[in-house]
Amino acid sequence: MPDSATNTRELVEQTLSIFPHMSKKLFGPVHILHDSPLHHTHFHILHIVEDAGSIRTTDIAKKIAVKKSNLTPLLNKLFDYNYITRSQDPDDKRAILIELTAVGKTFLAEKKEIIETDVEYKLAALSEVDREKLSRAVADLHDVIGKLNE
Repeated sequence: MPDSATNTRELVEQTLSIFPHMSKKLFGPVHILHDSPLHHTHFHILHIVEDAGSIRTTDIAKKIAVKKSNLTPLLNKLFDYNYITRSQDPDDKRAILIELTAVGKTFLAEKKEIIETDVEYKLAALSEVDREKLSRAVADLHDVIGKLNE
């Protein structure tokens, strides 16, 4: 078997085993929305919109790997709670742009603060060397994943 196939197999195995651990051990159960009618996917959408500033609905759908038709009800709920606005893209009248409202920014900031507090508590169990390793590993992963074609 060629090395590239072996490396790909190892990469798949490592990825399948690390992501559940990372999610569970670093973030734990998604309790930040326990007092909200929103799903964790709504939270991810808000984060994506915050990161982009203004983003097309088709780009959000790509980033969370859902069909645009499945994205619409998610966006409708965020719109109903006044967390996002929708507007026509001035460059393409067929496209819809999504932006956070002040209410959405506040909601997201409050939830991120809860996550940061929880993660800070969990990371306290690690040495400074391990914290730096984890930080570099996540930054490297982000960089490499960003280079993959969607």
